[in-house]
Amino acid sequence: MIDDLLHGWAELQDAAPDYAEAERYFSGEVAEFFASPRIRQAVAATGDRYRFNLAKTPVHVMADRVELSSVTAPDDNQSSAVIEQVWDANDLDVHYPDLFLKAFTYGDAYLQAWPVLEADEEADGELFIAGVELTVHNPKNCRVVYDVENARRKAFAIKRWCTRAAGQDVWRVDLYYADAIERWATKPGSSPDLREAWVPYLEDEDGPDDWLMDNPYGEIPFFHYRTGLPYGAPEHKAGYGCQDAVNKMLITQLTTTDSHGWPQRYALTDAGAVVDDSPDTQVWDSPEPGSIVDSDQPQRAEPGSLMDFVGKKAVGQFPAADPSVFLEPAELYIRLMAQLTTTPLHYFDPSGGTPSGESLKVAEAPLVKKVQNRQVMLRGPVMETWSFVLRLVGLSPARIDVRWAPVASASGASDWEVVAAKQAAGVPVDQTLIEAGYPSETILQWADDGDDSSGITTQLDLIKARAEALGVLIRSGADPESAAARVGLAGLTFTGAVPVTLRVPEADAAGLEDK
Repeated sequence: MIDDLLHGWAELQDAAPDYAEAERYFSGEVAEFFASPRIRQAVAATGDRYRFNLAKTPVHVMADRVELSSVTAPDDNQSSAVIEQVWDANDLDVHYPDLFLKAFTYGDAYLQAWPVLEADEEADGELFIAGVELTVHNPKNCRVVYDVENARRKAFAIKRWCTRAAGQDVWRVDLYYADAIERWATKPGSSPDLREAWVPYLEDEDGPDDWLMDNPYGEIPFFHYRTGLPYGAPEHKAGYGCQDAVNKMLITQLTTTDSHGWPQRYALTDAGAVVDDSPDTQVWDSPEPGSIVDSDQPQRAEPGSLMDFVGKKAVGQFPAADPSVFLEPAELYIRLMAQLTTTPLHYFDPSGGTPSGESLKVAEAPLVKKVQNRQVMLRGPVMETWSFVLRLVGLSPARIDVRWAPVASASGASDWEVVAAKQAAGVPVDQTLIEAGYPSETILQWADDGDDSSGITTQLDLIKARAEALGVLIRSGADPESAAARVGLAGLTFTGAVPVTLRVPEADAAGLEDK
């Protein structure tokens, strides 16, 4: 619909300045701010080469912490195998981090899923075999527009790009609905803001009328990865002002550095001294050594110059600006940026003074909470993406399981002292290891191995460890029967979510007679 096209285009245009601003601050391409236009004209060029890109730090810290570990379909080996195949064919170990980085930089990013068609000559063989292609889209040219009556539902998605025809710009737009796909293009050289500029796009004017196509999958194939609802905000947005202040302080300090090596000097003469009134006088600040300059030349006040006054009786130099006048406020603005963006100060501190032990936990507690919130926000679109991917190949698993890499892990001696104390107090071993940052899959593998290094050396210890792991899975919301099968305890019967009977296989019972 042309009305949806114009509405989607307007939304893209309205959001574009904020996205462009986020991109500039992330890349460090922000000009120094001047309160006075006269000062801007006089000195702006001196700091053009200086860049102090601290605003990107909150974005990179978040992108490094939010790491998608695995996506599986529990108790559905076929679906899990397809997920792995599609993941590898689309190089998602590379593209998922890029998707998250875009989401944290702009606040929004999109992942498109669509089947690989036989007519697609650009797709490689691995993609053909997997059957599904996943594409990351920048929010500057792609947007999901939500229903005005229900912000939880997608109304349509718009994707745009610019081409050239007869030396003029031509904008292309695809509109995606749950049941149809529309393809539009502007007339060469016309303004895309105008209704009359848009016409249905036909690859071949003499060919079939294929600008309107069916969407047989019943869902808009764009999935919105964001930091907030309905649209997100850049992770570094709260630090824009602090970045401007840091630029101002440090660029000004560097601009005045010349005065430390080439200070402004002056010479005074006695008022009663005889002054040479000849028309040609050599002065200290001549453009070239030995050149003759008109004595009427105005005084030059710049680094390395000599201010020559009538009646010399003393010489001296003006003191250069104290660096602390600039550096101390800059440090304050950096601390404010750390607080406003919920990023621990040691990520900004150039001295490398990183806290350790309990101090590190306290310093990173707000960041850990923020990372966990981002994982919750991103979990939904990850599940929606892979449910749709599996539907494209004819599968419909009961559940999609999303696992994240640990937000924090035990790394210091004090951390492991706490782990040991918890175990001594009776906290299950697997629970303490999960809290220490080890993935639950790794802990279950140790239990299954049952070797001496894992500390599980008997059949009874093995079953006990599996039961403890089962408890963790049930407490996390897993289905009890599928969780029991997963940890190797198939055969448990449940009353609600509480296991009441443990049937030990005969092969294991022989080893437990004296236990």
